Amino acid sequence: MKTIIKVLLFFLTSISIAQTGSIVGKLTDTDYNNEPLPFANVFLKGTTKGVISDIDGLYALENIEPGTYTVVYSFVGYETVEISDVKVIADKVTNIDVPMGASAAALDEVVIKTTTRRESAVALLLEQKKAVGISQSIGAEDLSRKGVGDAEGAVTKVTGIKKQAGVKNVFVRGLGDRYNSTTLNELPLPSEDPEYKNISLDFFSSDVIESVGINKTFSVPLYGDVAGANINIVSKELTGPGSLQFSISPEVNSRAIGKEFLIMDNAKYIGNIHNTHVPITDLGVHAFDNNFKPNTQNAQLNSSYSLSGGKRFEMGNNRLSLFFVGNFDNKYEYRKGNSDRINSAGGFNQEFEKTEYNYNVSKLAMANVKWRFPEGDYIAANSMFIKNNSQSVADYYGLKAGLTENDEPQNPIRAFIRRQQENENNLFVNQLLTSLTLTEKLSLEAGASYNTIRGYEPDRRTNTYVIDVNADIARAASGSALNNRFYSNLEENDLAGKLYLDYALNGKNEDSKNSRIRLGYNYRDTDRTFNYTQINYILDSPAVVDIDNPDTSLFNQQSLNEEIFRLTTNRGDGRDGKDPFIPFSYDGTRTIHSGLGEASYDFSNSFSANVGVRYEKVKQEVLFDTNLATTNDPNTDPSLIEENFVLPSFNLKYNFNENSIVRLAGSKTYTLPQFKEVAPFLYEDVSFNSFGNPDLLTADNYNLDLKYEYYFSPGEIVALTGFYKNIKNAINRIEVNSAAGELSYVNTGDATIAGVELELRKNILKLSNDSNDEKTLTFGLNASYLYSNQKLEDVPTDNLTVRFTNKEDELEGSSPFILGSDLTLNLKKKNSGLTSSVVFNYNSKSIYSLGTGGDDANPGSGKQNIMLSAIPTLDFINKIAINENFGIKLNIKNILDPDYKLTQEVNNIGVPNAALPDGQEVPVETYKRGVVFSAGVSYSF
Repeated sequence: MKTIIKVLLFFLTSISIAQTGSIVGKLTDTDYNNEPLPFANVFLKGTTKGVISDIDGLYALENIEPGTYTVVYSFVGYETVEISDVKVIADKVTNIDVPMGASAAALDEVVIKTTTRRESAVALLLEQKKAVGISQSIGAEDLSRKGVGDAEGAVTKVTGIKKQAGVKNVFVRGLGDRYNSTTLNELPLPSEDPEYKNISLDFFSSDVIESVGINKTFSVPLYGDVAGANINIVSKELTGPGSLQFSISPEVNSRAIGKEFLIMDNAKYIGNIHNTHVPITDLGVHAFDNNFKPNTQNAQLNSSYSLSGGKRFEMGNNRLSLFFVGNFDNKYEYRKGNSDRINSAGGFNQEFEKTEYNYNVSKLAMANVKWRFPEGDYIAANSMFIKNNSQSVADYYGLKAGLTENDEPQNPIRAFIRRQQENENNLFVNQLLTSLTLTEKLSLEAGASYNTIRGYEPDRRTNTYVIDVNADIARAASGSALNNRFYSNLEENDLAGKLYLDYALNGKNEDSKNSRIRLGYNYRDTDRTFNYTQINYILDSPAVVDIDNPDTSLFNQQSLNEEIFRLTTNRGDGRDGKDPFIPFSYDGTRTIHSGLGEASYDFSNSFSANVGVRYEKVKQEVLFDTNLATTNDPNTDPSLIEENFVLPSFNLKYNFNENSIVRLAGSKTYTLPQFKEVAPFLYEDVSFNSFGNPDLLTADNYNLDLKYEYYFSPGEIVALTGFYKNIKNAINRIEVNSAAGELSYVNTGDATIAGVELELRKNILKLSNDSNDEKTLTFGLNASYLYSNQKLEDVPTDNLTVRFTNKEDELEGSSPFILGSDLTLNLKKKNSGLTSSVVFNYNSKSIYSLGTGGDDANPGSGKQNIMLSAIPTLDFINKIAINENFGIKLNIKNILDPDYKLTQEVNNIGVPNAALPDGQEVPVETYKRGVVFSAGVSYSF
C-alpha cells in the first residue's frame, strides 16, 4: 500500500517547497590584517552538510532545516572555532562573519545577523501575519512552482484578481485599469501605453522579481488615485555571497507552430524599430520604407534566454552587493475565429472571419547596487531598461456595412481588411533608495525615481478591399481613411520622490515593532507628449488591385502620378496653404504634492491600530490639437483638473490568539481621469473608434474591508475577507451617440461593489520529515464571489449623449465568481528533486462592454451587453533538480485551450422587421490561444 501511495504521489502535482533557511558569511584572517581567508572548512556539527570558503573568504550553507545548530570553522594551522546555539529560521538568512587565526578569536568578535528572504512564501506569510494592515504578497518561490513567468501571472494567482481576454491589464475586485496603481519598490511607475494608466505587468519577468505585493486596502503611504489595488513589485537583489545562472527555454504553441505565418514587411526578429518618423515630406512622393505586402514564414519557435548573477563584497563592517539580470523572450501566437458586430436595427453591422498573427519580443536589463551598514541601514540604486516590441497582422474577410451593400446570393460581394501594426515601448527606470537610523527611536526612509517612456507606432498599415467573388476581382475601397498609414510617438517623463520620518513608540506588545508615528511627503511630476500623423490614400473611385501584390499593382509612385489615388494627411493636402505634416498632438502634465501622517500603536498583545490621513494637491492639464478639436478654437478649453483631496484611512487588528486574527480597514480614495481619457483624439480600429472626453470628472471611492485569518503553521493559512466599495461618479468607456457609433469615456453615476474572498494554503500530506528524503503534497485555493451594481445615467456634466439599454448593470469586467487552485508534489533527495504542479483557474461570465443605443420612447430598447464567456485554464508545471547546479523545466500551459468568446443577445424592442430573432445569443468574437509546450534547462555556477 505504501508503494502504491508513493507511485500515485509521484504523478500527482502540487505547490510546496521545503521550508529551509541558510547560513552565510565571511571568514577573515586575523594574522594578516583581516584579509579574506579562502579554502577554510565550514560545517554543521553532527551532520554531513559543509562547504569551503571561496577566494574572497565567503561561504554559504543553504537548504538547512529550521533548528539550532553548532557551526564549526577550521583551517590548517589555525584554531578551530565552534559557534553554538545558531538558530536557523525558515526562509531567513543567518549571517555569521568569523575572524580566524593561529589563536582562537573571542566569540564577541563574531557578528550574527538574520535577514528575511522575501522571495519565500513562508517569509511573506509571516510578514503578513505581523502587519497591522491587510495585504497579500507572492514571492519568487511561489512564482517558480506555479510556472508563473512574470508579474502579471503573479497577481492573477491572488484572490479576487483576474486577467480579461482582450484587455491589457488586470481587474481587481471587478475594477479595471483606471482604478488600480503600480509601483516598483514603492515608487510609482508610468504606463508605456497611452491607452492605459498602468504599465503592463508582463514586462516584469520572474528573473527580476523578489516578490509582488498586492494592497487591496488603502493606507496613507500610497498615492490616493486607487480603488482596486496597488501592485508593488519588489525587484530582486543578491542575498548570498555570489551567484551566476544561465537558462534557456524553447517552447511551441500548438496553433502557431505549423502555420504559414504572416510577418510585417521590415519587422525584425529581434524587435528593433529603426525609423519611427514619417519618411516623406512631399505628398507627391510615394517613398515609404515598408510594403503593404507582408512576408511569410513557417517555423514559429518561441524562446526565452536569461543570464543573472551578482557578487557581494565585505568592506570592514559594511557590505556592498551587486546584482544584474538580462533576458530575451519571444513569442508567436495564431488566432482564427470570427469578428461580428450587431447593430441597433437587429441585424449585423459586420460579419468577419478573422485571422490574426501576433509576434512579441521583450528584452530586459536590470542592475542594482546596495550598500548595507552594520545596523541594517542601506543605500541602494536600481536601474532597469525594458524594450517591448509587438507585431500583428490581422485579416478580416466577410460582410461589412458601407462596403458590401451590393451583396446578393447570385453575386456575392465580400470585404477584405488587412491591418498591420507594430508597437515598440521602451521604459527606463532609475531609482535611489535609502533607509537610515538617525537615533534610537527616529529613522528616515527616502527615495527618488526618474522614469522615461518612449512609445512608437510607426507605419501602421490598413488596407480595405471589396471583392467580387464570381469575377475574382478585388478593388481598393474609396473613402477618406479606408487605406492609410499611421505614425505616432509618445514621450513621457516621470519624476517622483518620497521622504518619511518614523518615530518608534513603546507599544504594549514587546514582540512587535508596529508602534510608531510616521510623517511624510510625496511628490510626483509627469509630463507626456503624444503626436501622430496619418497618411491617407484617397481614391475617387474603387481601383483594381492584386491583394497578394498590392504594392506593385496599385500603391506605388506610378499610380500616384496617374492620379489613381492621391495622398493626404488628416490636416489635408496642403492646398489651403497649411503644412499637412504638422502632427496632431496632445500634451499632458500632472503634478501631485502629498503630505501624510499616520500613527500605529499596539494597545495590548492582542489589539493594534493604525490611523492616518493623506492630503493631495493635484493639478492635471491636457492641451490638445487633434483631429477632433483644437485649443486654438476659442469655444474649446483645455482639460483642467485642479483639486485638493483629504484621504483618511484606518486599520484595526485583533489577535484572538497567536494564530487567529481579525482585521478591519476603511478609507476614502479617488480616481483621476487619465490623459488619454480626456484628450479628444480619435483612435481608429477595424471594429470601433474611440476618443477622449475633456469634461470628465474625478470619482470618489469609499472602501471597507473585514478579514479573518487562521494560521495552521508558519506556511499554512485560511483567510476569509468581506469587502464593500461605493464609487461616486464612476467612469466607463461606452458607445456614445455619434454618426459612427464611437466609444468615449463618461461619468455614469454611482457604483456599489461587495464580495467575499477565500484563501487557503495547506499541506495535506507529508510522508517524510527527513530533509534529505522529503515527500510532501500541498494544496492551495483562492476563490471570490463578487456583487456589483452601477447606475447608468447620462450625466449633465459633459457635452456627450449616452442612451443606455439598461438603467443599471454590473461593472464591466467583473466576474461574479473567480476560482484558483493548485496542487503540488515535492520530492527531494539531497541535491536532487522534483516539484510538480497542477494549476487551475476559472473566471465566470462577465460584461465585456455595456449595451447602449436605447430609445426613450421604447424602454428597454438598444443593444444588449457584450458578454465574455466563462474561461477555465489548466497548467502542468514541472521542475527537476538534477543536482545543486543543473535543473530542467517541463511545462504544458493552457491545456484545456478554451474558446475565448464574446457574445451578444439580439434585442428587438422597438425594432420593426429585424433580421435576427429576439433573444438570440450571437457570438461576436471567438478564438483559441493554443496549448503551449515548453522545456528549459538552467545551470548555476
